[in-house]
Amino acid sequence: MSLRRAHGIVFVSAWLVASFPRGARAVQYEVFVHVEAEEDLYDLLVSGQISERSFSALLLLYQSKVDLNRADREGLYALPNLDLVHVDQILRYRAEAGGIGALDDLLATGALDAELLDAIRAFVVVRPKASKSETEGFTRVQARWSGRYDRLPPAAAAQARVKTLGNLDVGAVGVLTRNDVHRVRWDQNRRGLTAAPERVRFVVPKLYAEWEDDEWEVVVGTYRIGFGQRLTFDVTDQVSPNGFFGDYELRRVNDLTLRCRRRAGELTESPCSPDRVARVTPDYRWTNRLAGAAVGVRKAALGPGWLQAYGWGSYQVHRVRQTEVVNAGACQDPRLDGEPACKAPPVYVRGADPIKPASQLSFGTLPAMVAEGLGGANVGYFWSERAHIGITGYGSSPRWLVDGVALDFQEFATRPFGGPFGALGIDASYGFGVQDFFVEVARSFDAQPDGGGGYGAVLRSVTVLQTTELDISVRYYGERYANPYARPVSAPDELDGLRARDETGARLRTTSNFGRKLGLRTVADVWRRLSRGGVDAVLFVRLDVHPRGPWGWAFWTSYRSTNGQGLATATRLAYDPGRRLTIAAQYQHEWVGFAATDGPRQDIVALLQITARPVDRLRVRARVRYDFDDIANNHRLARVLWSYVEVAVALRQRDALRLRYDLRVFLDRRESTFARVPNPEHWLSFEYAFRF
Repeated sequence: MSLRRAHGIVFVSAWLVASFPRGARAVQYEVFVHVEAEEDLYDLLVSGQISERSFSALLLLYQSKVDLNRADREGLYALPNLDLVHVDQILRYRAEAGGIGALDDLLATGALDAELLDAIRAFVVVRPKASKSETEGFTRVQARWSGRYDRLPPAAAAQARVKTLGNLDVGAVGVLTRNDVHRVRWDQNRRGLTAAPERVRFVVPKLYAEWEDDEWEVVVGTYRIGFGQRLTFDVTDQVSPNGFFGDYELRRVNDLTLRCRRRAGELTESPCSPDRVARVTPDYRWTNRLAGAAVGVRKAALGPGWLQAYGWGSYQVHRVRQTEVVNAGACQDPRLDGEPACKAPPVYVRGADPIKPASQLSFGTLPAMVAEGLGGANVGYFWSERAHIGITGYGSSPRWLVDGVALDFQEFATRPFGGPFGALGIDASYGFGVQDFFVEVARSFDAQPDGGGGYGAVLRSVTVLQTTELDISVRYYGERYANPYARPVSAPDELDGLRARDETGARLRTTSNFGRKLGLRTVADVWRRLSRGGVDAVLFVRLDVHPRGPWGWAFWTSYRSTNGQGLATATRLAYDPGRRLTIAAQYQHEWVGFAATDGPRQDIVALLQITARPVDRLRVRARVRYDFDDIANNHRLARVLWSYVEVAVALRQRDALRLRYDLRVFLDRRESTFARVPNPEHWLSFEYAFRF
């Protein structure tokens, strides 16, 4: 396909967007989200219907839930498929009725229709003011194993959450880790780091207790917090955060990891076999956010409105990829890539005798490397749910935990090097009728040489007409705006490990829904890199058609000008006659690298998925996916056939068991595939959940 023809397709897609009348759902996500279980979110990600960012936000919403009786306007707007009109209708009904007794109340009063109500059911809870004697909770145990080459015991994890005493919420996560080195030290003789080899350990990475009533919030342990347009401070992954919540998020990885990550180092040869490259089941993972305490005043009456105030502190110990570490005592500036002293120090895996020759760790993650002390505050005044002004600020001071050496971050790490950093920002919102405006301006601070911080700004407009929502935003992030806790709208490229930096741009997002038969979603994002110049763009269009009967059809196309340019088109056909059976088939074709002399590379993905519910308590799901990257050359990239069968059984009213078998076969002719074991891969997964 020629570049001219690719651009023509994009222009035709843009013309289609402009020529359709507009009516819609909310625009936070790329598809109308309707899920019953967490596994549905992973399927949306694997099938390419949502991005990694959308998946992270939805997974957190699914696991934490939104309390319809306590969530503010921003919290309700984070729910998929709701626009600001729906949110305001929920708030209005809640205020008039004095609370929401049950989710179906929103249908009976007309605040939401049946389709929207069913779609948000998996992400919400409705808790009327409970007596102190009422207790409810949730526990989940998971395990996975991939056969003879895997480590024992299998990868395993547990989550638990309890709500009691009316306002107390307690959550925890425990994980069995098997694939990580530990106890990192500095070896002066080797002029490098050393680490103890992998072993089985049980860790509790997340634990919190939160108290929340109508006016106050207090949390101790692991939590997430964010405000405004996410420019100054946000660790929530949500669309429009305003406050904090306890964090017990847990996720899984769907690719086997190398059993042996070693180079020769001081040995004559690597201990890893080049002929049989074994892979094992990855451990369950989590994202480190904040660990400490936070307190907030939700609504303190003042004048015609109310005052909001939050303060938080955190002391979180972080893992660091070994490539992101630099010996600051030997390297004055990690940006000097040509200096040998500025390379990441080697990491030797020590044995029982620490003076014997040791191999080197290769592309590993080092645990408990740096402790980050962080504090912040937010104060805002609200005239109404749609009008406010607030100020947010934070400061962070990393402290490296390895004695005997001065370590720091490389310039491409996710945190600034050189020492303390922080940011201060002001945000505001104002809404009237069908229009809402949002703005945030921030200044970052850091200790990097020739740095010192920079400015960033976001201006956003959301317009809702009848059932239409139009979201327009413009942004500016300076070259020196080095704020790792900024997660606003930004382009996918990075400068020194940060997305919200070194760009100015604009984004348009729309979602249209013409009754129940036709839906249209679009994204147009255009930006300019300040340091490099030139204009880049990402365009996306998705059309969903639901004619009479059980059939549904979707088509979407996306174009990006970065990373060698890429154009992808996909179509999906679904048959859903009712709750008992769903069949969906999907095909995607992508062209990558239009500037290549031999033409663009072509990748294809085909997928077939069947979900059956023969009885209410049993759900059977099966999927087959075929990936072929670079269809013209079977010796260059991966060709994979991945299938699974899953059975989920509700044993009783309050508990459920899920069993799953995955088969993944690598079919390409690469040397790395011939050396790969196991191939085929056999995965066994187990999950038991109990609610009380």
